[in-house]
Amino acid sequence: MSAGTSRLKELIAVAEEGSSERRRDLLRDITDVFMATPDRYTSSEMQHFDVIMSRVTEQVETSLRREIAEKLADVPNAPKGLIRQLAHDEISVAEPVLARSEVLSEDDLVRVVRQRSQDHMKAISRRREVPEKLTSELVERGSEEVLVTLASNHGARFDDKSMEKMVDHSRSVKALQKPMTDRMDLPPQLLTKMYFFVSSALKKEILKRSDMLDPALIDEAVNSNRTKILKDAVRDVQSEVAEARQFISAKINANSINESLLKELIEARKSTEFLLAFSHHVGIDTSTAQSILKDKTWESLAIACRAANIERQTFAKIVFGLQKDQNQQNKALRILDLYSKIPPEAAERVMRFWRVRAQAAGVKKPAENAPKKRSIKLHEIGERAAS
Repeated sequence: MSAGTSRLKELIAVAEEGSSERRRDLLRDITDVFMATPDRYTSSEMQHFDVIMSRVTEQVETSLRREIAEKLADVPNAPKGLIRQLAHDEISVAEPVLARSEVLSEDDLVRVVRQRSQDHMKAISRRREVPEKLTSELVERGSEEVLVTLASNHGARFDDKSMEKMVDHSRSVKALQKPMTDRMDLPPQLLTKMYFFVSSALKKEILKRSDMLDPALIDEAVNSNRTKILKDAVRDVQSEVAEARQFISAKINANSINESLLKELIEARKSTEFLLAFSHHVGIDTSTAQSILKDKTWESLAIACRAANIERQTFAKIVFGLQKDQNQQNKALRILDLYSKIPPEAAERVMRFWRVRAQAAGVKKPAENAPKKRSIKLHEIGERAAS
């Protein structure tokens, strides 16, 4: 008779007897025996270990259950029933196995997420690997603290829907912004989306990724954005902006989208036509163009125009055509003073991110992440160029 079998019989006897003190001592003892040679037991012996240890563990105090969980968390063939039981225990007991045990399957962990607390979810979010199905459950049910822990875990894998939800959450949950922008699996279009609402420091980090972008991808994005405008003009002829789209379609076909047209449209206050023409001229999608034009610091507009080599006079006409009150006018005057000081190459560097936004959504994930929108401060661009 093996020592393991003998101890199992002893454990069964103690479990049936019900002495709490003997139960504690023997549970520690049998756990140590099991861990000494966990891979040498037959399936029958393993089943006995599982059933009896689960029963006895259930009847001991919290501190001992935590001790057992800590000992078994890193044992790859620990008794499955016992590990599942510990995973559903209070968090002080469950934490080690939830964070580390390889015995727990993805389905086991999903059940914990659906049935237990936010603290249980947080422990799961720290696992070395978190597969997509599990990540999706955590994103759907987790608190802000859980989401931040998950975003910081580079072993967590996100499907497209979950990644987009995380980015949407990061707009209001500031603590999510840095771990999300640090993720190298964040798709370019989502990184670009974040650019508009993160801090200046994170904007700079995002911009540093510009060197990772394939120039061919950027060129393809520019062409795709321009083609999309033309296709939309044809496809949406029945929409409320049909006339504007048809007008721009004709101008595109005639190769007459230029600064003169931009000035004409802004003077005539044809906002839809201007938006479409501006998008085409600078090579971005209309959604990005709208974000640029809504930035009433005019900094985003200045970068886009400078990168497109638009003359200062044309830029001034656009700015004053868009500004609506005295406060905006004061900002406009300041931007005009700075406009010529913006190095075109620095502006073009920012534009690389904005131009890949729409294209990236239709491209299989590049190896790297692409950044976000909105503008960095103009004086920072000037200072960077001068240094």
